[in-house]
Amino acid sequence: MSYFDVEKYATEDALKIGRFHCLREGWNDALVNFMLSGGFAPAEKVEKIEAPGLILWGRQDGILEKEFAQKFVDTMPSAELKWIEECGHVPHLEQPEETAKAIDSFLRSDRF
Repeated sequence: MSYFDVEKYATEDALKIGRFHCLREGWNDALVNFMLSGGFAPAEKVEKIEAPGLILWGRQDGILEKEFAQKFVDTMPSAELKWIEECGHVPHLEQPEETAKAIDSFLRSDRF
C-alpha cells in the first residue's frame, strides 16, 4: 500500500482489498507481461485525447514514481498536473478536500 499516513489508511481491510486483484485468474501472467513490456507507460490512445485533462498525483506516491506524472503531461496535449501534498497513491481517499478543490478549480477554469 502506498499511503502517506500509513497508520490511518493501511488497515487490515484496506490491505486485503488492495491485494484482491492479485488473486484473480491470470494475474501472474499479466504481471509478467507488464514487466516484460517495460512497465508503466501512458497508452498510445492517451496522446489522442484533445479535451483538457487534469492529472492528480500524490506527492508521496510509492507505487508510481514522480517521473510518470510528467510522462502523462508530456503525452497529453492539454494536460495540467496538480500535485497533492501529504498524499500517497489515493488522493481522493487521503486528501478528499484538496482533491475536490483541485477538480472544482479545473472544471471552473477557462479551459472549457
